[in-house]
Amino acid sequence: MECLGETRCKTPHSILEQVCKRILPSGVHRFLFGPQSEFPVIRRLTGAVFGALSGVGLFFGLMHNIAMTAVQHVVVGCVFVGLCSLGGMFSSLFRCSVLLMFPTMIGSQGRTFLMVFVLHGLYHGPIANIQHNVQDVASSMGCNIDLQITHSKVMWRMLTEPYVQVVQEIVNDSEEFQKVSQNVSKKFQKIRDEVMGRYGYDSLGKESDHTANSTQEEYVAKTRARCDYVVQQGISRCQDWFSTKWKECMNTIQAPLINNFLCIPMQFHFLCDIMRVMTSWCTEKIPVEGNFGQTFDKLNDSINRLAEHFTTNVVLKNLEQQSVFGVNVLQNFSKELNRVFQEKTVIAEKIAGVINFLLSFTFITVFTSAFGYVRQFCRDIHFDNVYITTYFRQIDARRIRAGKRHLLPLKKAEQSLINPWSLFIHPSELMPVIVGFLQVASLALFVCVLLAVDGILYSIFDLIRRHTFTTYSVTSVQHADIVIGGDSMLARLLRKTIGAFNTSSNLDVQSSNLHCLPQPHALSQSNYLWIFLPLLLMCLMCCLQVYTNRLRRVITTFYFPKREKKRILFLYNLQIQKRISFINRQRHRLKNQKQTFKTVLSVLLALLRRVGCRLHWCWVCDRFVKQKQAVQCSSVGCTVIYCQQCWTDLGNICYACFSHNRCGPQDNGSDSDVYYGC
Repeated sequence: MECLGETRCKTPHSILEQVCKRILPSGVHRFLFGPQSEFPVIRRLTGAVFGALSGVGLFFGLMHNIAMTAVQHVVVGCVFVGLCSLGGMFSSLFRCSVLLMFPTMIGSQGRTFLMVFVLHGLYHGPIANIQHNVQDVASSMGCNIDLQITHSKVMWRMLTEPYVQVVQEIVNDSEEFQKVSQNVSKKFQKIRDEVMGRYGYDSLGKESDHTANSTQEEYVAKTRARCDYVVQQGISRCQDWFSTKWKECMNTIQAPLINNFLCIPMQFHFLCDIMRVMTSWCTEKIPVEGNFGQTFDKLNDSINRLAEHFTTNVVLKNLEQQSVFGVNVLQNFSKELNRVFQEKTVIAEKIAGVINFLLSFTFITVFTSAFGYVRQFCRDIHFDNVYITTYFRQIDARRIRAGKRHLLPLKKAEQSLINPWSLFIHPSELMPVIVGFLQVASLALFVCVLLAVDGILYSIFDLIRRHTFTTYSVTSVQHADIVIGGDSMLARLLRKTIGAFNTSSNLDVQSSNLHCLPQPHALSQSNYLWIFLPLLLMCLMCCLQVYTNRLRRVITTFYFPKREKKRILFLYNLQIQKRISFINRQRHRLKNQKQTFKTVLSVLLALLRRVGCRLHWCWVCDRFVKQKQAVQCSSVGCTVIYCQQCWTDLGNICYACFSHNRCGPQDNGSDSDVYYGC
């Protein structure tokens, strides 16, 4: 409900109006405190300018943490400022809510905003620093692992390089090996033909070589056959020679009978049979070694294999290693570790975005709280209506001059009303202050623990950096020289194979883990400033919250003076009614309180007296009373204690133990109509 302005009384009803009336020109005073019907155009223009400026401030407070493009910022900003300008032009409720944001920010909503701001500072301060230092140490660990893997690879390469080189040379010389093997096979073919061939004897009728069980037996049989064949050929040639000589002799000597007589020696071909003596020698003394067949078989098999197509391939088998911390150690450990941390950083950035959104949302709650205060002020007459204002005092002074019942000064039991100009904190205002300090203390404890953790981790990581410097030295000398002499085929083959092992290598690697050492960062002074400054502001706001809450009523009264007047009249009338029934209310309250707490208090007081501690508090105003100022009821069995002022207000009568009939005269004032006009 929006309250419209009205015609003012000549006497100002507030200190603010009195001060403005004294120091401001009359025109400005009339513009500020006069009715809404005066200066309508200027009021609309002033409200529009105020709304536009307020819209700019609200827009930056709400949108500076929300990611938008420049065009979106301009469009949304213009629309938002335009709406705020309309609100400031036509709505006093909007203008009042905007001004109430300043005292509201010092209250609980302001503390909430600063609390989120502290969390934002913690995230960008110690939390981000802890994350950075832990990530730096993890990267250092990964770098050291990479360094060790690199050294292991170097040493492993140093050990396997000769074998790889031998295999590679064999692969490169595969064609030459093929040619050598073919040449060997061709040259061995003569030996194979000599051993396995079927020449040098008459194979007709010779089946013994086919029935042999081994190469040794077959070769022995063939050798015997060849020996027999040689003897037989010698006999045949010898007989052919005698036959040839017979014919020549007969042709030479033409005389019959004489030629037969003279050529008769040419018929002695039987002498050729003497060569058959060698047949027994061929059988008994054949020159064949006993292991010739076995040696030939092995050599023949080797030559056959060597003659096959010679191919060489290098096959490297890669064994999959188990992962460490989810990372394959054979790969670049540091890069994999950085990738994992990058994924975590994305999550952290999302959390930072949520915190930024909470900052904007908390700023919105400041405006909604101010707006809610204005609505309740205009709707609920009981809401925040506990102040002894200037108008309250004017009403009381008018009644004093008229000789009617008045309220000031208040009785001690009626101290529920608050003097807005008093620097003392009223008991009803103390609880929010205590709650605020507890919130600040808990947040400060959390901040201190987090900063302590960050400091301890920084000290540990700095200690690691200063004491983990390591120098690595990898040295290796390798020299192999295998000399194979000779110019035979086998010597040349061995020089091509075993000679490849003739390698020399020298390795001297010097390195250190200087580039792998962690570089922890400590928090800067600005980080501590952005954390502790809001905490100090929160403490200050807890103390100032009481006075800014009183200021809210002053601002609202400026915009809604008619509503405030009704509220003060209602409050004054309510307090008059309470004053009229003060005696009856206190009597019933004390009797009920005594019946409820008599047993408990008697036991508690007895225990406190035994330990030498005597506590006194007034049963009327519920405040502690010094022992010298305490008044205790003189009736037997009555333990009720009053302060001096409450005892006087009750007419020196203890209504906790006196019956209703014995009570003093009741206060039946007749003043009930206290609604005054201007």
